[in-house]
Amino acid sequence: MQSISSRKAIESSLPTVIEILRYKNSAETLELLTTSQLDIQQTGMDNWDGGTELWTLTIRVPVPLFVRVEKEREKHEGLIADAIKSVVGENARFWVSVDLTAQVASIFAAENPDGTIRSETRNAVIDELRAREIVWHGALDEIGFLSRMFDLSALPSHDSRFDSAEGDIWQHCVNNDDWELDWIYSDRRFALYSMPQKRFLKFICEILHPVVRREVDEQDDLAQAFNNHLQRDGWELVEDVLIQGRPVYVPRRKIHALGSSLGRIQAVAASLDSQTLYQDLRRLEGIGDSDPALAIGLAKELVETCCKTILDDRQIPYGKDVQLPKLVKMVREEVRVMPEHIDENAKSSNEIKGILSSLGTIAANLAAVRNEYGTGHGKGRSFKGLEARHARLAIGSASTFVDFVMSRHLMTEKNDIKAD
Repeated sequence: MQSISSRKAIESSLPTVIEILRYKNSAETLELLTTSQLDIQQTGMDNWDGGTELWTLTIRVPVPLFVRVEKEREKHEGLIADAIKSVVGENARFWVSVDLTAQVASIFAAENPDGTIRSETRNAVIDELRAREIVWHGALDEIGFLSRMFDLSALPSHDSRFDSAEGDIWQHCVNNDDWELDWIYSDRRFALYSMPQKRFLKFICEILHPVVRREVDEQDDLAQAFNNHLQRDGWELVEDVLIQGRPVYVPRRKIHALGSSLGRIQAVAASLDSQTLYQDLRRLEGIGDSDPALAIGLAKELVETCCKTILDDRQIPYGKDVQLPKLVKMVREEVRVMPEHIDENAKSSNEIKGILSSLGTIAANLAAVRNEYGTGHGKGRSFKGLEARHARLAIGSASTFVDFVMSRHLMTEKNDIKAD
C-alpha cells in the first residue's frame, strides 16, 4: 500500500501556511518563511495515540533578519507551528515543531553552485558503504537488485562461459558465492565512481528502498549517513511516498526558502496532488546547467502542465491539441492578476496580463529555437547550441509564471471558481 509521506504532507502545507500568515498580516513571520533556508527532519517518535512521529521544521534565518527577530523567536515559531497544525489537521499522524536558528554560511555552496556532486562526495558515499560492510543488495540477490537499474543481459560477461553480466553474476554470486561483497564498487561495467550523476543518485536510493532495506533502523541510519555527505553539494535524499509505512527516498536539491520560485512551486504541486508537475520539478532541479536543451524542454512542459492543472481544477475544457500560447491565455483569463482590492479592469491590468503572457511563452519560444538550432545532424563544425544562460532564462521565466498563477489560483475562493 502506497501513501504520502509525512515530509511531503508538511511540505504541501507550506503554501497555505504562507497565505494564512499573509491574511493575518504577520509580515515578519512571512519574511522568515520566504527568505530563509528550510530543513524538514523527523526528530523523534512519541507513544501517544499508538505512535506519533515528531518532526522539526528548522528555519535557518539570514543573520541580519535573525538579529532583528531574535527576541521574538518563540512568537514566530508558535505562529508557524499553529498554522501548519491548522492545515494538516488534528488527526495527522505527526506533530511539527518549529526552530528558528541563525543561518551558517556554507563553504561548499560557493564552490558548487551548479549542483554537481563532486567526486570526493561520491567517493565518501561509497566508502561509507564499504566501511559499514553494507549488504548493498539487501533482501534481494545481486541480480534482483541490479536488474532494477540495469539491463544485465546487455552488459558483457567477465567469465568466458557466459554471454552476459547476468550469467557471470549468477555463477559467482548465487551459484558459487566466490566474489567478495564489495565487487560491485570496482566493476567497470557499472562504473559507480563515474556513472552519470542521476544514475548514481538512483543507485543509492535503491539501496534504501523498502523492498531492499527491510530493517527500519538500518534504513534510517544509512539515509542519514548518505545525507551527511550529499549535503556538502546541496543535495539530500528525502521521503517521497510510503510503502507499507516505510519511506521511498528520492534525491532533491535542498530547498533554501519558499522565496525560491522552484521551492514554492514544488510545495504547491504537492498540495494540489499534481504528480506530473511534481515530477517535472524534480527532473528540472536535477539538471542544473548540465543539459540546456533538455532544461528548456522541461521548462516548457512545466508551464504547460501548470496551465492544464489549473484548468482541470476549474473544470475548464481545453482541446487535445491546444498549443501553449492558447493555454496561457486561458489561464490568464481565469485567475485574478490584480490584488483583491483592485478591479481586474483597472488601469495597468492589461500591461500586467501582457507581461504574464510573455513570461508564459518565453519557454515555448526558446523551445522552438532549440528545435531549430539544437544538437542535431547536419550542423557545421563551428555550430554552437544553446547555452546554460538560455536554459536559465527559460527556467526563470517559467518558474516565475507558474509561481504567480499558482498563487493566484490557490487564493481564489471556491465560490469564485467557474464550474462547467
